[in-house]
Amino acid sequence: MPELPDVEHLTRYFRETSLGQKIMDVACQAPELLRFTDAAAFRARLRGRRFSRAWRRGKFLIAQVEGLSEKVVLHFGMTGSLRYVPSGEPEDRFCRLAFRFESGFELRWLCVRKLGKVYLVQEVQDIPLLREMGPEPLALAPLEFLDLLERHRNKSIKGFFLDQRSIAGIGNVYGDEILFQAGIHPRRRIADLSPAARERLYQVMQQVLQEATELMAAGQPFPDSWLLPHRYEGLCPAQEGHGLIREIIAGRAAIYCPECQK
Repeated sequence: MPELPDVEHLTRYFRETSLGQKIMDVACQAPELLRFTDAAAFRARLRGRRFSRAWRRGKFLIAQVEGLSEKVVLHFGMTGSLRYVPSGEPEDRFCRLAFRFESGFELRWLCVRKLGKVYLVQEVQDIPLLREMGPEPLALAPLEFLDLLERHRNKSIKGFFLDQRSIAGIGNVYGDEILFQAGIHPRRRIADLSPAARERLYQVMQQVLQEATELMAAGQPFPDSWLLPHRYEGLCPAQEGHGLIREIIAGRAAIYCPECQK
């Protein structure tokens, strides 16, 4: 599922390809994924207008439309992505929505399993998950993060990262990566983490999220020392001979090294 670095990368891609371009048409192949609007109204509201600004909040991409009070909000679900292509290129099998520009190019919103959503809303707070969303991890100062941990002290650290109401955008995969690099077991209760472990967690969280975003922007692979390239191999990248464990924690599949993470 796209998480914070992935959606930040998609937001930058959206800005680079689509801001300021005149929308000549909107093609919606999956109208059931629209919220607060229907396909005809969505098309009518956007035709002839331009996206003027785009930003990320948690796992959502939010775009302001020039001359409209409403905003377009994209949620990518488990398998969502964007493609900017010439309008004459053959249709993508999983394209659910396309913004067709005067330039002869179009931005396609792909969603393989149809678990994403597209909203047209006056206020982003009208979307329940955005209304309830916790703070952005990269916007937190060290003391703010420590205070946030203390307020959720009875949760497991894995559960904390998974809960978007606690902290926005991290999710399952990057939660595992942060805990692996910080050497913290995903079942550990926040209350049981030492001050040093909490400070280390903050530093690693910032580093992982920032580096992952920049690697995606550069089209580079994740370092071999990270857990991410080895999630399904079963072998710990930090220590030869250590095996990875996969188990359900806080309702999701956690992958970790029981020897390196305590």
